[in-house]
Amino acid sequence: MSQPTFSIVIPAYDEEQYLPHCLDAIDRAAAQLGEAVEVIVVDNESRDRTAEIARERGARVVRVGEKCLSVIRNRGAAEATGKYLAFIDADSIMSSNMLAAIKRVLDSGRYVGGGVANVSTDRYSLGMFVSALALIPLVLWYRVSAVMFYTTPEAFHAIGGYNEQLLAVEDLDFGRRLKRYGKTRGQRYKNLFRGRVVSSARKADEYGDWFLVRHPLMYYKLLRNDPKTAYDFWYRPRR
Repeated sequence: MSQPTFSIVIPAYDEEQYLPHCLDAIDRAAAQLGEAVEVIVVDNESRDRTAEIARERGARVVRVGEKCLSVIRNRGAAEATGKYLAFIDADSIMSSNMLAAIKRVLDSGRYVGGGVANVSTDRYSLGMFVSALALIPLVLWYRVSAVMFYTTPEAFHAIGGYNEQLLAVEDLDFGRRLKRYGKTRGQRYKNLFRGRVVSSARKADEYGDWFLVRHPLMYYKLLRNDPKTAYDFWYRPRR
């Protein structure tokens, strides 16, 4: 079997509601790309049909017990065989042109990788808008887009993948280190606008649209890597 052009890593914890839509979008993007795509679903001990759905759809399933997104993504990347690596969340939907757009960027050799800057949610409200504004200083500090990172396996391993000591903002940290590594090789970090990602608003559904405004202490604790806060935010059942 020839090497896939892409390996797409999807962290998944109780994602039976969202995963099918994520996989549908990948199928559409792969069809437009016209090349082989490998999908790796990293099942974080889901209690629902997440793993079963992934297997039914032809994805490779890797099981990980640690409750740490960095560990989960790194384990998925360790199983990847594609020429290029991409990471997307199970509740996110990529546009049909996404993989073709990323391939053009990486095939050029001018870029070390990047993230997708053209991002939206599946619903909007004033509270979500104001909460998003509260995140702007964090994004400006890291200066990288924070959704659906992509790169080569070589660059991924050169920077040590995701930092497994971080329980939050591990994605922004990854992007910043990838950008720095690219500079050492004369390559740029690409904030991609040609493709688009639509993410679910489920955290707003769970915590309320004004969450970041009404719960600044929890936000602060997440940024400080507090283990209990991170577990409660990502894993504690609510509904």
